[in-house]
Amino acid sequence: MGRFLFTASIGIWLGTVVCFSFVILPTVHDRLEDKARLLLNALFPRYYWTGVFCGLVALGTVSLAPYNPAFPLGERVRLAFPVVVGLVCTVIAQLLLLPRLSHPGTDKPPPVDERLHRFSVMLNTTVLAMLVLAVAAVTTR
Repeated sequence: MGRFLFTASIGIWLGTVVCFSFVILPTVHDRLEDKARLLLNALFPRYYWTGVFCGLVALGTVSLAPYNPAFPLGERVRLAFPVVVGLVCTVIAQLLLLPRLSHPGTDKPPPVDERLHRFSVMLNTTVLAMLVLAVAAVTTR
């Protein structure tokens, strides 16, 4: 059951990141242009909360699994490390970057801070890489 929960939470999180980054964001920016900011201000908090929830479920599954000689501490660390890194990146993006990049309730869009936007993209790319690593770790176990 624990392996299923870990795999499902990582799979849902990975699917959310891929879908949001490569399907939703380009489509919203391409089709909605002026209204994109309003929609993304509503979607980004949910996107990050999904990542936090899935990350905590995956981390809890690995951390709270009963002792089993077939699942030693080294194996737990190998599975938990990419989840922890992805979770930290998601929380940083949610708590530090999201408030600076979104300005709900304003009619005029704020100037885009390229430095913050690049940092956000780097965090998202790191989350994506860590999730692929977590999938690889669980499938080679």
